[in-house]
Amino acid sequence: MVAVVGLLLAVVQVGIYFHGRSVALTAARHGVDTARVLGGTGEAGAEMTTQFLTQHGEALVGSAVTATRDIEEASVTVTGSALSVLPGVSLPVTVTVRAPVERVIE
Repeated sequence: MVAVVGLLLAVVQVGIYFHGRSVALTAARHGVDTARVLGGTGEAGAEMTTQFLTQHGEALVGSAVTATRDIEEASVTVTGSALSVLPGVSLPVTVTVRAPVERVIE
């Protein structure tokens, strides 16, 4: 009986991990889309990413956002940990999304 409950909790934990990773990926995509547009900034990308993570509850614990933009590429990285249903288990989540910046070519 204990093994069945342990297996069930492990399956739930894997599902929670993939949900947290999906939320982190979507947040990073929103952030990089904000940073890469003409006139966008890394700060604007980080703000959008943080706002998305805040709106989607506690899919990630201890999340942190890093966003950069240079002349050719915008990048957003989201780190954190998935919620845990198993005692002592902490599954780290790190997602990075990169995209070329928009620019006018004459």
